[in-house]
This record gives sequence, C-alpha cells and structure tokens, in this order.
Amino acid sequence: MGFDINARAPGKILWIGGYSVLERPNVSYVTSVTAYVNAHAQEIAGNGIELLAPQLNCNVKGTIDLDSGKITAEVPKELALMKTAAEAASRYAAALGIRLKGFRITTSNDGPFSYTITAGKVAKSGLGSSAAVTVATVSALLNAFGIEPKKDDALHKLAQTAHSLATGKVGSGFDIAAATHGSIIYTRYSPEIVQSLPADYANSQLLDLVKRKWDYSIEPFQMPDEFRLSFANFVGEAMITTKAVGSVSEFKKKNPEAYGKLVKEINAENSKAVEALRVIKKGDRDAYETFKAALDSGRALTKRLGELSNVGVEPDDCTALIEESKKNGAFVAKLPGAGGKDAISALTLDSDSKARLERFWKGRNELKVQDIGIAPV
Repeated sequence: MGFDINARAPGKILWIGGYSVLERPNVSYVTSVTAYVNAHAQEIAGNGIELLAPQLNCNVKGTIDLDSGKITAEVPKELALMKTAAEAASRYAAALGIRLKGFRITTSNDGPFSYTITAGKVAKSGLGSSAAVTVATVSALLNAFGIEPKKDDALHKLAQTAHSLATGKVGSGFDIAAATHGSIIYTRYSPEIVQSLPADYANSQLLDLVKRKWDYSIEPFQMPDEFRLSFANFVGEAMITTKAVGSVSEFKKKNPEAYGKLVKEINAENSKAVEALRVIKKGDRDAYETFKAALDSGRALTKRLGELSNVGVEPDDCTALIEESKKNGAFVAKLPGAGGKDAISALTLDSDSKARLERFWKGRNELKVQDIGIAPV
C-alpha cells in the first residue's frame, strides 16, 4: 500500500516583536493557536506527484526525479509554497541517500484561517496559513520518507528555507518557527544563512544548510494560564505584510539612525514585556501591570515606526478601538503581527471578561470574531 501520512501545523499570533523581530538579536513572543493546516501524503505508483488544495480549487500533477527529488510541475501561485516545500523535503531525503517514491499531497485549512465577506468571496484571517502549509507539507513528506523531523531541527530549517525561496527571502521566520515548535520566545536567524543558498541549489548544499548550526533562539514558552485569547478580523480589510515590511525597510535605508534608535526603544519595551510574562508564570501577580505597561509602550512605539514609514501599523481608529476594548473586558489588546486592519487580538483575565469583550466586538459591523484559543503544548 505504501505510506499514508497525516501531518498538521498550527496558525500563530505574534504578540511581541512586530517589525523589531526583523533585526537580530531582538526578542519576540508568538503563540500558536487552535487552528491548523493539515497535509495528507499518500504514496502513488511510479514517479508521479499530485498537489491538491481542494479549498483553493487547485489540483496539479507532475513528476519527481526519484534520484534527485527535483519536481517538475507547473503550479499556480496558490500552490507555489506547497511545491517548494515538497521539493525541499524530497531533495533533502535524496541527499540522505533515501530512494524516493511518487506521492500525492492534499492540504486543508481549519475554518478560522479564512472567513466569508460576501457570497463567494473569502478573505484570509492573518493567522499564518502560508507558514503552516509549508511546515505541514514538509512534515508529511519527511515522515513519509522515514526521516526524523527533529534531528538537526530539519523540519524547521527546511520549512524556513522553502518559505524563503518561495517568497523572496523576506521576513524573520517567526511564523515558521511557531508552526514548527508552538508558542515560543524567538530571536531570528541571520538572514545570510538562507540567502547563501542559491535558487538553483544542489542537494549537497541543502544538506549542508540543514546540518549547520543556525543562530536563531527558540525557547518554548506557553502563555500563562490566566490569560484567555480573543481574536477578531476586520471584515474586508487586509495588511499586505511583504509591502509593509518593504516600506519599513525603505525608512531604515533612508533614516538609519532614527530607525535604529526607535527599534532599540521598541525592543527594550518588548524585553520588559517578555520578562514580565516569565515572572507571571512564577506566580507573581504584581507583574501583570508591568506586562501591560510594557506591551502598551512597545505598541505605541511600533505605531510611531509605522507613521514614519508611511505604513498603517496602527491607524488612529484602531487605537480608539483598542482603548474601547480595554473598557469592555480586555486586559491588553493590539493589532498583532504586522498590524494594520487584518485583525485585533486581546487577552482577558477571566471567562466573564472574555464574553463581555466578544459581545462588544460582535456589536461592531467591521469585526468578525473567530473561535480560536491558544494551542496546548
């Protein structure tokens, strides 16, 4: 019958480190959530491959070189990540001397990754489906080919590499790291590590890349149990992360001193917020207000970075919404990740406050509340 493997990877919410995480060695904190991308890998005869994404109405057939792992298939942009991830896993297996087989991979997303705006029109919720599909695809194939994903952190490194190759090597990789390792305190790897791999890489180069030591920092860290997550999308709005990061990078290029000073200030507040979370986990309730003050201060500084970069990281109407959310049950609230009108996330301290906040959000036409929680360990 051959292999028949299911794998999955979670979505994420970046609470601490938006934009500043792009610079080493700045800290970030990201939680994985109870929404998953699933990948189902099945062996098929010969050297054929199939990439199926029924939710996107995409179905592509191609071939795989059973010696090298190279995949030949014309894919639409919706399947570019899936193909790149599948090829990275296959070529890594080939580099280890594993004889490959043909396969079919079918992916599916849990409901919260998208939502319906109007009949037939669907929007992404900003929970990181591209990172999750990359990790799930690589995970399914590594397991199918009998490879231990944790050895050399192969799953994480291959997914980072595939995602970078498919998206132009933009970003810090926090989303891939969280899709692989769950809720974590994260410092990015030096971008030169992945940038050193050419687009026409040899399998030996990919193997060397996985075996070498990367300089990221990943510390598993679960959100303190007292916090309850609420999350909602801005209906019909979206932040294009690559464009926003590009605008911030342009500001950095033109104003290196101002950028460096501001990002240093942001990271100082972010570091206080992360340290406060550590203290809260140890049972010190006095640290709650320290966490709140540092998160809010880092948020305000990041809003300023957006204004200087001509990016709507936190538009004024969203600042007002955040303040209203605090009056209606939220302990802290923010626009997660790259900000903008993708989503708003909040932490409450009890179930009554969570219910109150979500009633307030549901009363606003621009918001769509999602039923998700922080993923368990």
